[in-house]
Amino acid sequence: MILLVLLLTATQAGHAQRVQGEEKDGSCVCDVNSAIWAFPTAKYEGVIQLLQSCEVSLQKLQTQVVMTNKELPKMQATLQNMTARLQRFQYLDTQGLYNALHLRQVSDELQDLHQIISQADKDRPTAETQKLRTELQKVQKDVEKMYIDNVFNLESVRERLRFLNNRAQTCRTIPDDFRSKGYCSHRIMSNISSPLITKLSPFGKSYISGAWGRDTSIEGEERYWVQPLVNGHRSGNIIRYHQSFEDFMAGRNHQDESIAPSNTHTDAVQGPGTILYNGVVYYQCYNTAELCSYNLTTKKNKRLKLPEAGVNNKFPYCYYNCRDWTDIDLAADSEGLWVMYATDSNRGNMVLSRVDREGLNVTHTWKTRLFKRSVTNTFMVCGVLYATRYVDQYKEEVFYAFDTATGLEDNTLSLPLEKVSAGIANLHYNPTDMKLYMYNDGYLLSFQAFF
Repeated sequence: MILLVLLLTATQAGHAQRVQGEEKDGSCVCDVNSAIWAFPTAKYEGVIQLLQSCEVSLQKLQTQVVMTNKELPKMQATLQNMTARLQRFQYLDTQGLYNALHLRQVSDELQDLHQIISQADKDRPTAETQKLRTELQKVQKDVEKMYIDNVFNLESVRERLRFLNNRAQTCRTIPDDFRSKGYCSHRIMSNISSPLITKLSPFGKSYISGAWGRDTSIEGEERYWVQPLVNGHRSGNIIRYHQSFEDFMAGRNHQDESIAPSNTHTDAVQGPGTILYNGVVYYQCYNTAELCSYNLTTKKNKRLKLPEAGVNNKFPYCYYNCRDWTDIDLAADSEGLWVMYATDSNRGNMVLSRVDREGLNVTHTWKTRLFKRSVTNTFMVCGVLYATRYVDQYKEEVFYAFDTATGLEDNTLSLPLEKVSAGIANLHYNPTDMKLYMYNDGYLLSFQAFF
């Protein structure tokens, strides 16, 4: 009976053993293998390992729960912040991406461009102006179709209008020999020399922001100037100049001219975008989206408003590190005076305007696709806008060009430009001697441009 119970127990455990016995001395005798009832050491060890693994996993889970409880309030605060910031765009869910104001703006841009092209065709009728009229009519039809179909792609329309506007600007009253004289016939620069001049600013290395160069003089007058910025490298009211290169290099016989009563006066200089053109200092007026001019001979100031230009570090030069107060930059080349800035309507991309120096008014404006905060500086040569970017502390690269003659952009350039410090405050070209002038963190550098 005891054997029967043991066998049943084994059977219930899933290890039944069938044996054959024999009768011996009135008893049933059989041989049974009891190894199947041995203690399951291997399984026991496996269970122990599984249990230890579960304990480790449980500890990890507990740690994650604790961390989640700590981070959850931060996540909730972030979500509430995002919800609040997105609340003002809730109308897009019901009213769509474009409203009546956007459509009206496109209509106004079409009308303005129509007037520009019509005036250009009236002043100088060419095959290009006729082609522009035809293309503009096609854009107008496409916009009308958008209204009918109630399907809008305003971004593509604006891009087409931008390109047509740039072509129309070139067709306007620019002289026939625009960028066709002498070295300008080569169109694009081919190389830039090593620094020809490396000189510390006469005001000291602490004046890391400012501008310097040679007067872009029509009469060929040799006047070298330096304009330092103070007040947190933001503004200034003094320009120092020398009447000869020898005096400039020797630091003698200089004259300091006061452009404004103080460095925070409305006529003071803001930012390092200053240029000296034929005895007239051009610069950004202090704290405003205006271009100022100061005549060194007559001592008179003039102002020009740039209504859409971003100022006060809204669209400065950046790329590696942002250079404060560089929202508005100026340049002078053989084609005249230029001002570079960015606008909200052009999505922070560079806008280039040609300025009439006599009347101090904008005559032409081109819109590029170059994001102003993605470059370290820009300059003009032969009506072509060039942009630089940071490579390392001692090297820049000219990587981009925009030709106002064709409205075409080229971002495949790779012209190395040496420097002695990381930051560039001012970089401009002078057609008088075909040199580039750089204000490099308190150092004054010049380079020869090759075509």
